[in-house]
Order: sequence, then structure tokens, then C-alpha cells
Amino acid sequence: MAEQKQLRRTALKIGGMHCAGCVNSIQYFVSKLDGVQKCEVNLATQKASVEFDPNIVGLSKIESAVNDAGYSVVYERLTLKVSGITDSSDAQNLEKKLKTTEGVHDVSVNYGNSQVVMQYNSALISLSDIRSVIAKSGYAIMSEDLSESAEELEAKKLKKLLGIGVFLTIPVMIFGYPEFLSFVPFAGSDYSAYAVFVCASIVQFVSGSRFYSGAFRIAKLKSANMDTLVVLGTSAAYLFSAYNTFPTPQWHNLYYDAASLVITFVVLGKYLENKTKGKTSSVIKKMLELQPKTARIIQDGAELEIPIEQIRLGDIIIVRPGERIPVDGIVMSGHSAVDESAITGESIPTEKKQGDSVIGGTIAQEGMLQVRAEKIGSDTMLSQIVRLVEDAMGKKPPMQKMVDRISGYFAFFVIASAVVTFLGWYFFTIHGEHHLAASLIPAVAILVVACPCALGLATPTAVMVGMGKGASHGVLFKSGEALESLGKINTVVFDKTGTLTEGKPQITDIVSADSSYTEERILEIASIAEKNSEHPLAKAVLRKAQEKNISVISPDDFSVISGKGAKALRGDSVILVGSPGFLQESGIAIDAILEIITKLQEQGKTAILVSIDSKLVGVIGILDTPRKEAVFVVDQLQKRGMNIVMLTGDNQKTADTIASQIGIDKTIANILPSEKADVVKKLQQGGSKVAMIGDGINDAAALAVADIGIAIGSGTDIAIEAGKIVLVRNDLGGLLAAFDIGKKTISKIKQNLAYAFLYNILLIPVAGLGLLYPAIAGLAMAASSVSVTGSSLMLKRWNPKNNLYLD
Repeated sequence: MAEQKQLRRTALKIGGMHCAGCVNSIQYFVSKLDGVQKCEVNLATQKASVEFDPNIVGLSKIESAVNDAGYSVVYERLTLKVSGITDSSDAQNLEKKLKTTEGVHDVSVNYGNSQVVMQYNSALISLSDIRSVIAKSGYAIMSEDLSESAEELEAKKLKKLLGIGVFLTIPVMIFGYPEFLSFVPFAGSDYSAYAVFVCASIVQFVSGSRFYSGAFRIAKLKSANMDTLVVLGTSAAYLFSAYNTFPTPQWHNLYYDAASLVITFVVLGKYLENKTKGKTSSVIKKMLELQPKTARIIQDGAELEIPIEQIRLGDIIIVRPGERIPVDGIVMSGHSAVDESAITGESIPTEKKQGDSVIGGTIAQEGMLQVRAEKIGSDTMLSQIVRLVEDAMGKKPPMQKMVDRISGYFAFFVIASAVVTFLGWYFFTIHGEHHLAASLIPAVAILVVACPCALGLATPTAVMVGMGKGASHGVLFKSGEALESLGKINTVVFDKTGTLTEGKPQITDIVSADSSYTEERILEIASIAEKNSEHPLAKAVLRKAQEKNISVISPDDFSVISGKGAKALRGDSVILVGSPGFLQESGIAIDAILEIITKLQEQGKTAILVSIDSKLVGVIGILDTPRKEAVFVVDQLQKRGMNIVMLTGDNQKTADTIASQIGIDKTIANILPSEKADVVKKLQQGGSKVAMIGDGINDAAALAVADIGIAIGSGTDIAIEAGKIVLVRNDLGGLLAAFDIGKKTISKIKQNLAYAFLYNILLIPVAGLGLLYPAIAGLAMAASSVSVTGSSLMLKRWNPKNNLYLD
């Protein structure tokens, strides 16, 4: 356990990856380092998620391992003009502060021109975080010059290579077919063959340079990937053609068009893939854009507009109609309808008044608010959501791990198929003048048409879009595994209090067990014992005491007996408040009020007993009403074939009454919080795949043990560690959305994988039979990668239907 606490998790943005072979190579090199616990690389996000022990291995060593594998850690470049740097000492202090900030790779602060030039890892630190560090150091940013992102630079590079490929492939095609284009000047001449050679060479080694460098990197690992296949196929066609060009061109043996078209089509596919991959992860960018750059605060009685990074806890922020609330806070004055749909998925604006909490990034639609800042920077709900979603996108579901393993061997299978095809054509077909070419072209077509990229992209692109869809509907999947496992669930276990019920119990009855004690006196005694308790029932007692203007006295000593009640000392008196069983265990007779207890329980109420100095003085009946959406949600889950179980610490009669109101057949009552995990384990041992739904506090152990733990968030408290899925909105309706999104995403992954496998299964034999010219094979290969990412993007148009409950 001690070693586990030392582990650190980080993310690195990787440049130069093309396919699943690249993923496996990086994972191999980084994972074999001493101190690295786990390394997962995501092809779609181009990021590596690494868990390591900083006492054994440093981040620089991990980056070196990535470089050793032939890839690079990508850093964004940023130039800032900063005011407030008065001397070189200021510049050195700011530089030192930035250098010690996690995620900043290199930084230089120039006192002469007050300029900060830095490189940073966007997977570890955001531009907002950098602004915040500079603001907290006492400096103000005058201007920003953010260099183009790695994705934009990659897209520009690909566009340039594509332009070269298209421009020079056109003359290759025009002069390469003299038998069909005899009207073209110099058609069929030696000069035109040499011109085709020059153009094809530039396409091969300039436009195709990325494939050669990629193939060389993977060859050093004694492995193969997409680059290997493209290089082998196009080089074979190019070298065979070059051999037949000099000294005298043999036109019937020139296949420059095959090599050039393949290179151009594959670069086109990579360019389009780069564009579509960017769209799959756009949910993060959209979320970051929700936060405004500036805010208006009240300072010394006047309004002052400041950058959002300079907001401090306790600042009073003014939010006018149509403006976004900058940070999480509490409404101090005003009234407004706030659109929270971008954060919680709730389509109907929420009314906000004094005392209500508001979420940063939401929009005040009408009325002005004054908001006190409660959470700023990385502590805000929006920042937590972005962090959770980014972290989840770096974790692979089991299905993707399996596909990556298959893809690792796929390139070798293709190379073997190409060799067998070449030998088969060479030795078992009729020999003739063009025999070598006739054997080579089908082999080249096999190398080019096979596409491990489609296999590598099938899962991560769908997972990214699915998680983005979940985030926009108030459902946070903490990993791809959570998405995948959700489809296997057949039993749903609900905690009662705060999950199936509102979690705001109200006192409905106070019955005296001794005529000398009034209702007020019973309530006063109970409130002494419950004053320091955080239990929902204790809060109900304190609320009722406040309503009746009863002064609540602090106990001299206080202890909680988990799942049973509370014990307090006040002067010489011992006060017990809790369940009937708790008081009986404490030696207090309750026979005289058993009938009252039974009557309350039959009404679905929880009966808590109050005693002082071993004398029973009264019974308090507390009712926690079911959530209005609970009946609909339970009904929908049962229609999907789910077994529903309710867990509660209440007695069986109260549990059965609440369960019958909601429509649940199976209840397990009188359960202590510590026993909930045992119930879940017992269900699993019986063959059930269990999802546990709870509030993430008393249910933490059960949430962790379940196949899928689903925690219901409340307000801005969404960083619940135990659950694998978090429902941001304090509403069970999100549970149906979670199941729908999980099912749809897994369906899309299976569809993508089926297409990718079917594509290769069908087209490799077609190419081997000589029915697919290499150029067409290259176009098909490019189209397969684009079509898989495009298929995943179709998920963006879909929305879960059953996330709304009926009133």
C-alpha cells in the first residue's frame, strides 16, 4: 500500500504515431523502464498515459524512452509579454517559478523586453494554468502569441506533402500511359520516361518521407507497421520501374504511377484522418471555451474587470443576463434562470436565488446575480470534468487492448501474404515477357491495401466520441473499461437514502413515551445528541429544532455508532438516539412503544428512539420521500431485463414500503454501511454482473467492489473517487443515459471493428488474385481509415432518448 501511494500519473503528447504498431512500440519501450507501473498509448488522442514511481524513474527518462522508440514528446510553444518585471532578479524568479511548474518543459524570461518564451506539455498543463501561475507571481500578461498546436502543424505538414504529391503525380500519370495518351508531346520517348522518373522520385522520397522514417523507427524494434507496408510496396514498384528506365526505358515494365498514386492517396488519407480525429476530441476544446476570459468583481465598492485567473476565493462577482458565470460559487443576491445544459445536460434552465450554488461556465439567462467565488482554477466543476474526461480518454477498454495485440502481428501477416502471393504468381503462372512485373504487382497491392490503421482507430475514436457525448449529458465515464462493462450488467443495486430517495428526510411524527416529556423537550434532547452528526436523519432533527426555535446545546462528548445511532454526554446525563435495535442492545426496554414503531414503519417512515439516562422518552418518525424520477427509471431498467435490488439500513417494513412505492421487488434491509460491499460480492458470486448506484460517501466500498460503481454527484462535488461512472446531475435520469451511451458506443466499436476486419479479409485476397491495381489499393487503404473515424463521428448526431423521466 505504501508503494502505491508513491505512484504518480502523467500524460505525454506523442508525435509521429501512425498506427497500432506505433502504439505497441511506445508501450514496449516505456513499460520496460524500472519504476514504470503502467503505460497506455491512445492512437486517436496521440497521448501516452504513464503511471510511475518518481523515486525510481524520472519524467526525463520516460521522455528519452519515447525518443529511443523513434517518436517524440510534443510541446506547445507560447510567447508572452508580461508587465511588472522591474529587474533581472524578477525575471530569474519568474523563470524559476515557471520551470518548477509541472508540465512546463522549457522557459526563458527576458528582462530587456519583458518577454516569456516557453514550451509546455498541453496534456499536463493548460494555458489557463500558466496564466494563473504568472498572475499569482504578481505579474500581468499584456499579450499572448500562441504558436500553432501540434495537430495544426501536423495538418499543415501533411497538406504540404499532399500538394507535392498531387502536383507531381499528375505528370507521372500523363506521361506514364503513352499507349493511351499518344497525343501528348514526347509521349513514349526516352525524355518523357526520365521526366516521369524525376517526378516519381520526388513523390517517393519527399511526399513519402514520413513513411520511410516511420518504417526505420519500427524496424529498429524488429517490428513492422503501416509505414513498413507502404514503404515495401511502393519501393518495390519504384525500384522495379527505375531498373527498367535506365539506360533505355522499357515502358511495359514501368509502374511509377502505382508507387506515386499510392503515396499520394495514403498521404491524403492521413490528412483527412488528422482532420476527423481532431473533431472526435472537440468536446474538450468546447468545454474549455465555456469559461470566460474575464470577470467583473466588486472591489472597494466599484466594479473592476479582471482576467479570470486573478479571481480569489471570496471575491464577489457580478454576472449580468447573457453572461457566463466564471467560477463555482454561491449566489449572494439577485435572481436568475441559469442554463446548465453544457455541464449537467439539464435542458431546462435552473432557477437560482440567494444561497443557491452556481457552476462556472453556465449562462445566466435573465436577472443579475452577485456570486461569491467558492472554487477557482483547477478546483471548479468544469476543470474537474475536463480532467476526468481527458484522463478517461487515455485509458483503454479491454476490447482495444485485444485489438492492439492483434494489430501488432497484423503487419507480419500481410508481409507473409505478399511474399506467398509473389512466389505463387512467379512459379505457378505462365512465364512470359512481363512475368516478373505480373508477379510483383499483386504482391505490392496486398502490401498497400492492408490497413492496420483502421483497426487501431476503430476503438479509440468511438470511445472518445462516446465519452464526449456522455459529458454533454452529465455522465462522466472514468475509463473506456467503464463504457464497455456497462453493456454486461444484469443486476442494478441501489442504495436507498439519497439515491432512490431525495436524501432530505423530514420529521413527520414526535410521539412521547413518557407524559412528562413534551414534543419540544424530546426534540431538544435528540438535537443535543445529533448536533455534531453528518447523517441525513440527524440533519432532519436539527432542521426541525430550528423551525421550532429550540436552542441546540452542544454535547460534552459525542460518538457515532455506524448504522445504528449516536451517543452523547451532557453534564451527568447520557443521551442515546437511534434505531430500536440500538436502544435494545443498550439495555433499554422498548416494548411499550412497539405498536407505534410498527405503525410508523408501515407508513414507510424511519423510527428513531430517544432516551436519556437509560429512560425511553419518545419516538421520532422521519419520512424520506422517493425521488420523483425513481419509479420511471426503475421501470425502464426492468424493461431492459435488469434485476433491481435496494439496500438500506432501515428495518424490513420501512424498506418494503418504500420499495413498493418505487416498484422494486427485492430489498435487503438492516444493512450496515460496512456490509453493503459483502452484499455486492454475494450477488457477484451468484453469477450477477453488478452495477452499484450510490452517493459515493457511505457507499464507497460497495461502489469499488461492484463491476461498475455509479456515483451520483451533488452540486459541484463531482470528484468522487469510488465510482467508475459519475452522474453530474443529482438526478437518476442520467443513469438511463449512461446505459444508452454505453450500449451505443460499444455497438459503434463493434461496427468499426467488423468493417476494419471485413475490409482486410475481403480485399487482401482480391489484391492477391491480381484484381486490384496498387493505386486503387492505396485509395482503398486511405478510405478505410477515414471511414472508421467518420463512422465514429456519426455518434455525435445521436442522442440518448431515455434520459428524461415522466412527471
